Amino acid sequence: QIDLTGVISNDSIGGGESLVTRTKRALTQAVDDPAIKAIVLRIDSPGGEVTASDTIYHAVQQANARKPVVVFMDSIAASGGYYIACGARKIVANPVTWTGSIGVVVQTLGYHGLFDKAGLKMRVFRSGALKDTLYGHRELTPEEESYLQSIVNQTYERFVSIVASARSISPEQLKASVADGRILTGAEALTQKLVDRNGYLEDAFQLAREEAGLK
Repeated sequence: QIDLTGVISNDSIGGGESLVTRTKRALTQAVDDPAIKAIVLRIDSPGGEVTASDTIYHAVQQANARKPVVVFMDSIAASGGYYIACGARKIVANPVTWTGSIGVVVQTLGYHGLFDKAGLKMRVFRSGALKDTLYGHRELTPEEESYLQSIVNQTYERFVSIVASARSISPEQLKASVADGRILTGAEALTQKLVDRNGYLEDAFQLAREEAGLK
């Protein structure tokens, strides 16, 4: 069993390994150990960084190509947590797990109004028109809003394509139903074919045994 818990990030944890590095290392060790025939990855995460999620997803996918990987969704496996689960062979979700949240968010804090009230003014020297797009000292221009939305859309399309491939659901069907950022329970996710079965950790172990051909 490998545990993936907390916000998904490339940042180091307490000065040690990042969640990405730790999970990749654990997967590699499990794959290289001849005594291990299958892997259960327990996910309890609300999501996190896009790149970190994609990196772990790729590692899970590579491990699954050599040994069966079964994901067990604990309290929450949403957004990046669900993204990663799509790299596994099978997904088991607790009936009351929170999952889904298929979507992408980019946010920034606008503080120009506060600066105006305080009589402050930010002076910015930039090399290009879009260089300070996410700075909060001014309003976004229409060009910047379009530019940021295009980045979000590109990342969203990749997320949807990964779910579509893993779950054998067309991108169009996903976009018309659950790929709008909504949270689903594990029971709802089963109905929508986003997971393979509802159950508990021991059920994930049993499914891993079955996938590995073990008694």
